[in-house]
Amino acid sequence: MLPLILMVIATALGVFLMIQTGRLDQIMVVEIVICKGWANRFKKQTLEEEKEAYLLAYEKYHNVKEKKAAKKVAAWNKQIESYKKAEEDYLSGSKMSILDLIPVFGYQIMDEFKMDASNDMLRKLTKKCECSGYIELEKKQETNGKANAQIYARYLLAGLISYLVIGFILACVLVSIGISLGFEIGQIMIFGSVALAGPALMGYLPYDELKVKADARKEAIDLDFPNVLSKITLLITAGMNLTRAVEETANSGDSLMYRELRLVVKEMNQGATMTGAFTRIQGRCENRFLDRLVSVAAKSYKEGNANLAENLREINTDCWLEKKHSARRMTENIQNKLFVPTMLMFVGILIVIVVPAMAGFNL
Repeated sequence: MLPLILMVIATALGVFLMIQTGRLDQIMVVEIVICKGWANRFKKQTLEEEKEAYLLAYEKYHNVKEKKAAKKVAAWNKQIESYKKAEEDYLSGSKMSILDLIPVFGYQIMDEFKMDASNDMLRKLTKKCECSGYIELEKKQETNGKANAQIYARYLLAGLISYLVIGFILACVLVSIGISLGFEIGQIMIFGSVALAGPALMGYLPYDELKVKADARKEAIDLDFPNVLSKITLLITAGMNLTRAVEETANSGDSLMYRELRLVVKEMNQGATMTGAFTRIQGRCENRFLDRLVSVAAKSYKEGNANLAENLREINTDCWLEKKHSARRMTENIQNKLFVPTMLMFVGILIVIVVPAMAGFNL
């Protein structure tokens, strides 16, 4: 009876999936193609960053043989070229396969459940896209009248939904077949778990990679920003104007926040206003003290701000106070995580000591 029920469920879901996929429209196809092109561009960018970091480390330490380093760089270059070609093919409209339409079902489900920009999950994912460091997903960049970050967030979530449903269908089919053929329950559970986990992982990995990248950037920015702000505040207090202070600070370090400030300086040198350049960095870097700095900088640029140094010192004080609180919270979290292993070690030591003692006492 159970195999029949599972096959009916799988069949019904499969038919529903095909019907919903068949309802795709032109806008949906365009967004999928664009997102596939972006996905390849992002993979290319990630590899280029890894290659650059590797070459910098190699030039500094020479920790591997030159031939081995050259071979690794050549492999990277080959992958980068393949992603570049795939990106160009998708964005030119010359490449698309049936498998690329898998997210269509997820799009339809999101539309059915009214998952728009006001949805909490989609809103958070859109913010992660904006702060991922990918230029195409920065704040206010638009394609077809929609923010690029929202388009890509919908694509990732739609893919995750579709692959989860496909995995569930496959799991139902394999479990049904396993029961019909008389396999043991353990084997059936393994087949079902693999069938569900495989597609689910395919949908989750792009979703997770972007979130991990955005979280890593936020952590790096939060770590660097107090030092950056202190330098800017010190230079402003010494009498330097804001533009010059930002430029001097940007050239004083090589970590992420300093590189972001160098982009601000580069944009200003190319004709962008300070307000515009700071708004762009605010869009791609998530930090509430950076938001306050941008607000003060914009006010200073537009209206003049005689209290600029005082305002920056106030932000700087709050920023360092928050960093101290964050360090304390991190210490407490580490202590909490170490509590269980410590207790297990303590119990193990007690067992090693008490059990032999009790055994000797009984003798």
